[in-house]
Amino acid sequence: MKETSSAHPITISETPNSVEAIALAATESLRHSAARAHDAILALGTENQSLKRDLEKARAEIRLIQAKNEQLHEKNATLEQNCKDAGDKHAALHSDLQQEKANLHHEREENRALRNHIEDLHFDLLAEDLPSLALKMAMRLTGAEIGLFTQADGDDALARVGFENLEEFLIQAVYDYSRQTAQSEEPTVENDSKKLPDGAGLVNLAALPFAVKGEMRGVLLLANKRNGPFTDAECQILLAIGQHAGLAMENAKLHRQLLEAYTSTVAVLADAIEAKDAYTRGHCEGVSRISVEVARRLGVQDKALDAVRYAALLHDVGKIGIPDGILLKPGKLMPEEFSIIQKHSTIGRDLIGRVPALSHISDAILHHHERFDGSGYPDGLDGESIPLAARIICAVDAFDAMTSPRPYREAVEWVVAFEELQRCAGTQFDPHIVNIVTQVLRETETEPATEEEKAIQP
Repeated sequence: MKETSSAHPITISETPNSVEAIALAATESLRHSAARAHDAILALGTENQSLKRDLEKARAEIRLIQAKNEQLHEKNATLEQNCKDAGDKHAALHSDLQQEKANLHHEREENRALRNHIEDLHFDLLAEDLPSLALKMAMRLTGAEIGLFTQADGDDALARVGFENLEEFLIQAVYDYSRQTAQSEEPTVENDSKKLPDGAGLVNLAALPFAVKGEMRGVLLLANKRNGPFTDAECQILLAIGQHAGLAMENAKLHRQLLEAYTSTVAVLADAIEAKDAYTRGHCEGVSRISVEVARRLGVQDKALDAVRYAALLHDVGKIGIPDGILLKPGKLMPEEFSIIQKHSTIGRDLIGRVPALSHISDAILHHHERFDGSGYPDGLDGESIPLAARIICAVDAFDAMTSPRPYREAVEWVVAFEELQRCAGTQFDPHIVNIVTQVLRETETEPATEEEKAIQP
């Protein structure tokens, strides 16, 4: 047997019981280790289950987060779309607002233009083509190609435009609608060409009756508006044009009647002037006739020409207020008498100024004795500060006075009167007007025969 160190190895041959003990101990140890391992495995399994549960929970939370994230993403996308839609709506609203502002501005401009046009109708009361002016205005505002303005029967045309190249069938169709509207006194508006007569070539049509003071006065008809249908707003405008035109025509009629009455008054006044002095009979009429022709050659037209006519006819109306002893005195006037005679221009201005229809000629009557160099009366006006009508009357009046006989002198010959006009041109008379007066008299008038010429005539 070998010796060992302090810890001797055990051998079976030496200690059989010890080996069993060791085996048992080892087995027990293994059993305990296995138990511990089993417990550890169980613990690991439990922990693993817990981890699995935690993992599933985490996965569930992740899925929940993902779902919420998707919801948030969808909400964000929805918000972005809503923002985009809101932006688009805002842009659209802004665009609509700008368009509405533009439309309102355009409408205001159209209404302003319409008011101006309608005011023009009232300013043109004496225009013979007033219906034509109203019709052309309506066509210009709507873009219609055919226009008809008739009297109350719907048949008697006061004006028509666009009929030059129309077929007779179309013309008849237009007049039929005008008569129909006049009879019913109700507007006729048709924008559907299919409902208009076949083959008539009508695209659309609007016929508006208009009344003045509740009485039917006429029909304004437009057709073939190419830039769209006739709108309600346009029909209202057309109705307004028709009514204003009708009112203007009525006023024009009354104005003409009033003017005729005033003209009759003028004639009576002129006769009254000449009745006081047999030597001046025909003087005012002659001055008026020649003055009008002179004014016409100077470019005066229309109402201004009428003003010259009436001013010349009435330039001496103030002599009605001059005592006969001075007015009809056969000899030379004394200075104080001449100062009284000079008042006739102021008296005439005051008389005519009280007549509304003639007040516009009162200045010409007041200043027809002004001199071109400023030495005349009553205000000492000079040059072109003297009204044109007064400058014309001054020259014509002087010529007629020189060539007409007076109680205190014989009439002078025309050649002498022409020389006197030229001599006083630039001092008493407007030089240019003197030339025109001379031209008119030589071209349009005939010098009356002298007493000697009359005596030798057979």
